[in-house]
Amino acid sequence: MTTVPTGRLFHGDDLGCKAFLAGQPAHYVYILSRPDGRPFYVGKGYGPRVFQHENEARHPNNRLSNAYKLNVIRSIWKAGLKPTYEIDLVTTSAEEAYAREAALIGLIKRLHEGGPLTNLAAGGGSTAGPAPASVERHSATLGGIPDDNPERATLNGFVLSIAHMDSVVVKPVGQFIARPTVRFPNKPRKLSLRQAVAVVASAASNGIGMAGECRIPRKLIVDGVEGLVENGVACDLLTSGAVSIDPAADPAEECFLLSAQQAAAIVGVLGQRKCIDLGIIPVPAA
Repeated sequence: MTTVPTGRLFHGDDLGCKAFLAGQPAHYVYILSRPDGRPFYVGKGYGPRVFQHENEARHPNNRLSNAYKLNVIRSIWKAGLKPTYEIDLVTTSAEEAYAREAALIGLIKRLHEGGPLTNLAAGGGSTAGPAPASVERHSATLGGIPDDNPERATLNGFVLSIAHMDSVVVKPVGQFIARPTVRFPNKPRKLSLRQAVAVVASAASNGIGMAGECRIPRKLIVDGVEGLVENGVACDLLTSGAVSIDPAADPAEECFLLSAQQAAAIVGVLGQRKCIDLGIIPVPAA
């Protein structure tokens, strides 16, 4: 087996990467980075795989889209910039490439682990969702969720990647009855972390920017699982004045309407760095 030593074999733009990969062995491990140098995706592939992420970002998200990754790519474009391409390993062994991919993801870490990566799976051929930590940990953290509820675990992991929460803000469609969003009478509310996470979760999942006025669905899809901002937090959002509501006959089809000022307030709760990582506000221009 002929293997090029691991490490930064190439670092530059997409055109330079294409030239570097021409004629190389079949498999490679790559890192896509933000303009500030922080990586946002690690992958393994062959042929044109490394370039397919930008192609995917040119089209609307679907149920199988990695919304995190696509949001980051689009936010980089909006700033008039481009992702940076790095080739870490070139090899004739698929197994070696899988192992290196998993090692890099473990080293750099994903969003819910405190790192900058948008990878949904842990690499190495894993199909784990956005929070591969045990469902048991999610249960203890997010309100006693059953260990045998993978849809809830997927959505909870998505929420945990945004902020550590002690209660559920998104529930699987079909596992609760959605109610119309109304103001709580005589119950004043202020914008909270819980409310901000609910809005940002939907914005990130749906690929919607929050750099100005925006319309954000109450429904979201995470790794193929349909979720809905739960009734209480939706009503809290309206009561606090954080959003207005575009009502619908089916509450699951409601949308949150935000002015530029309301969007900025929610971004302020979570911080610009987290919102940049999720791709819902643009990367600052160089």
